Amino acid sequence: MFPNLETINLADNEFHSLKPIADIGAHFPDLKNLSLMNNRIADIRELDCLSSIGSTVPLSRLSEIILVGNPVCDVELRQPNGAANYLEKIQARFPTITMLDASPVAPLSHPGPSNTSSGSSATSKQMPFSAEHVFAENQVISDLANAFVPGFFKLYDENRAGLAEIYAPSVQFSLMVDSTQPTSTFARSDSGSQRHVDLSTYIRTSRNMTLMTQHQKRINSLASGHAAVMRTILQLPATRHPVNEAQKFSFDAWETHVPSTASSPQALAMVVVHGEFTEAPAQNVLSFDRTFVLAPAPPGSTAATAGSPCIVVNDMLTIRRYNGSHSWSSPQDDAAAAAVIAPVSIGSGLAPEQQEMARVLQEQTRLTAEWTIKYLENYGWNYQLAISEFAQVRGSLPPDAFQ
Repeated sequence: MFPNLETINLADNEFHSLKPIADIGAHFPDLKNLSLMNNRIADIRELDCLSSIGSTVPLSRLSEIILVGNPVCDVELRQPNGAANYLEKIQARFPTITMLDASPVAPLSHPGPSNTSSGSSATSKQMPFSAEHVFAENQVISDLANAFVPGFFKLYDENRAGLAEIYAPSVQFSLMVDSTQPTSTFARSDSGSQRHVDLSTYIRTSRNMTLMTQHQKRINSLASGHAAVMRTILQLPATRHPVNEAQKFSFDAWETHVPSTASSPQALAMVVVHGEFTEAPAQNVLSFDRTFVLAPAPPGSTAATAGSPCIVVNDMLTIRRYNGSHSWSSPQDDAAAAAVIAPVSIGSGLAPEQQEMARVLQEQTRLTAEWTIKYLENYGWNYQLAISEFAQVRGSLPPDAFQ
């Protein structure tokens, strides 16, 4: 009835098995996005009936699958090299996916022509619409985001302790350092030595799920509660966000609803900000993504007394090397911004998790491949300890240890 359907949400259906929907590919050959979130799927092999492994009509055009909230996720991630092996098993079944559990991944292959296409050749690689640097679901959400974003970053830069007034009592905060992003063209030519940005201060509290595979460490790295969140953010370096230069920022904002103890669901606002900041005292420019979950400020709360219309119930910060605002402001500069500094090959003979750890450390320290491995071996392949100690031992390393 709907052969062109591209998105199906099958979350919260208590599925133990996927055999009841094994023929979904026959009915929806163009399906690209499938959510199986919060079911009871416990075995990765349940996915076989949707893939070429066990189906004659597989989901060959699938670009996103969500399995969060199923026992299979915990089972796979608790295994050695859990994150890498989990991705490998999913891509063995769906090699065309570009998003797994809301995180981007590199596809192993690309879907062929649509079975229901009109026959016209889509040769252009341009987006079918122009990229905008701001999206808001409606005017109310737009007004809220435009008031909240500059006010938040002004406090964060000038009076970070003042954020205590707008953080909810049960607020959660997490920070993730994305060291996979290459050094940009700007960074290569910048006098501030962007090539040697020291992210160790952030890495100490980073919740990078690619590197952190132990379940308890993932729990411990999440700051939960007002006191823990304030303690964490007050330890981070001082910053300056150029909030008066709108072209350097992009945000998306929309409304959502979640269950609450009241008779009706609670309305929340999601605000996702992309931009840059200057870190003091080094004066390095870094890029960031920050996702806020906002709720209305309760009457009489410190936030309401301070004049804030909302409180922050969740704050997720991702930091990476500077890569500009070209993705929303100057698409013609994409080719120039793609230039990178190629790292020295780490080589084989290491477990996948060790290879990823070595690659990330090399990006941070500019050590040679040989010295990267020596350094990690000296710290028993404890990445967090190795990077936190690097500033102290750097001076004792010979010149040929560096690229």
